[in-house]
Amino acid sequence: MRLGHTGKPDNYYYYVLEDVRDDSGKRKTRTVESLGCASVIREKYNVTDAEAWCRDYIAQKNKELTDLKKVTEREIVIKLREHKPKPVDSHIFNVGYLILEKLYYSFGIAHICDEIMKANPQIKGFDLNAVLKTILYGRILALSSNSFLTNKLQHKLLEKLEFDVQHIDQAIALLNEHAELFQNGLAQYISNECELNANHLYYFVTNFYCENEMKDYDQENKSEILPNEHTVRNVAKSKKNSSNSIVQMGLFMDGNGIPLGFCITPRNVNEQNTMVPLEKKLIKNFEKSDFIVCSDSMLLGEEDLKYNSIDESTSLVKLGLIGERRFICTQVLNNIKAYLREWLLDPKGWSYTKIDKDGNEHVIKNFDLTELNDHSLYSEYYQSVFYKERTLTEDLDARLIVTFSLKYRDYIESKIKPINNGLYAHESDRVLRPSHCTETGEFAEKEVSSLNTSIIYNDEKYDGFYAVITNIPTNEMSTDQIATVASRNREIEETFSIMKADLNVIPFYHNKDQRIIAHFLIYFISFLLLQGIEHKIENIHDHKIRYPDGRYTMIEIIDALKSLQVISVDDGQGYQPDYNNSDLISDLLACFDLKEFDREVIMRDTMKKILKRIKEQPKRLKIQKS
Repeated sequence: MRLGHTGKPDNYYYYVLEDVRDDSGKRKTRTVESLGCASVIREKYNVTDAEAWCRDYIAQKNKELTDLKKVTEREIVIKLREHKPKPVDSHIFNVGYLILEKLYYSFGIAHICDEIMKANPQIKGFDLNAVLKTILYGRILALSSNSFLTNKLQHKLLEKLEFDVQHIDQAIALLNEHAELFQNGLAQYISNECELNANHLYYFVTNFYCENEMKDYDQENKSEILPNEHTVRNVAKSKKNSSNSIVQMGLFMDGNGIPLGFCITPRNVNEQNTMVPLEKKLIKNFEKSDFIVCSDSMLLGEEDLKYNSIDESTSLVKLGLIGERRFICTQVLNNIKAYLREWLLDPKGWSYTKIDKDGNEHVIKNFDLTELNDHSLYSEYYQSVFYKERTLTEDLDARLIVTFSLKYRDYIESKIKPINNGLYAHESDRVLRPSHCTETGEFAEKEVSSLNTSIIYNDEKYDGFYAVITNIPTNEMSTDQIATVASRNREIEETFSIMKADLNVIPFYHNKDQRIIAHFLIYFISFLLLQGIEHKIENIHDHKIRYPDGRYTMIEIIDALKSLQVISVDDGQGYQPDYNNSDLISDLLACFDLKEFDREVIMRDTMKKILKRIKEQPKRLKIQKS
């Protein structure tokens, strides 16, 4: 770059010029920057010689450009000999784990591990951080046995984490012992790192089954060996109507689908007794915030409803010591009273929110759902959510709100479609009618299933409808606002189901309580890391896109992490990125500040800087204990 000027000599106007060549090779000059006239430069920068200042400025710019070229334009020349034997170790390493590692450190997990190790000074020669990181990366990037983690996976990562199989057993014991500390610590660090929507809490309970190699342990009065270490698992009927050793997991997630806390209980524990104990622990981190707890009616008992019925009239709320607590409870449409089902299915009296061309919202009232039978209007109303409400006074002072959506109806029908094709998923077991006899009445060894069409036809009436009850007054939250909050319940529950499948949590193969608790803590943290990736991707775009219309699925994100690899060249002097580029890869590199991976080669010193940057940690917090 060089200096150029125009105008009169007593007050030149200065430019930064650069010589370039066009596509034909012809040399041209272009203006890089306008510096201003001499009088302005002298006044702005308090100098007497404007031209001298301009020349110093350009000299500094040229130096910066030269230094940058030294870093970005270095070359590696590789010489390969045909007779030279191949090195024993592979030169291909996964670097997708660095994205997980960035979140691992920013979520304070390394700090939590340090606290656990300080609380156990008797444990020497063991790095909990290194072992836990490898276990988590193995859970997400590969189905990993302990042998695979120690012998293969840790050598496939760019940074080699050396530990033995017995260290995994030590880590399992520590994770079980400090599972509650982990959950409290994660909740505090995440609230500083992510944009949590902790005013809306969603609670789910799901079952996990294990293989039955030690089924006798789960039978009553048969567990004579180590009975105190084998209390979580017990035998119960699964959704596939078979006897399995099962545990149940209760999980709280915030309004953005980020997991906040979990509990593990035996299957014979009433689901309605699991929420409040976990909620009491969880809200210690958000004590003064107002809460709306959303869950299924089958999961909320009388104690749950009472615990989440605290309004502004409560003395502790008036003093500012706690926040208000409300509930939104989804209803099973087949189980509500007959006159309410009749009101629900009445096509008249519905409302919906319409957005005009200028982005303004207008509430349209007294809509008749029979208009949706006109297929020409299908696309116009596909994204709309119709709603209506009434007051319930029979059992409790609450509001019943019902919504209908064409999009939700299509989603429900898409889940039923496999049934009609004869592919019986576990969701369809309720509509299957098993038979063990042949047509002539003889006994058949194999079970034959047929469809119970009466149940299917009865359920079809409610496709697309969704009902909730709530104790939130109308003056605090409108019907459409509650409908929006409630709709997130099914969306987040579906996200949880997808994650349950993508992380291959079932079946699990553990018998002792400590291993079961640690297994689900690892699953919980893995779930959190993947949700953190999705959260980061949403934030780099102009508008947030949430499930079920997310930009990428979880399995696509996991596959992208697996595909991000580098090849070590010139005996480790550099690393050549090796992956097929895509929009998802570009988004991952952008939101986790890994732009160097889109270059032809990364020098060893540059890679060291990347690894150092990845491990930046937040300020250490004092973790509250429940």
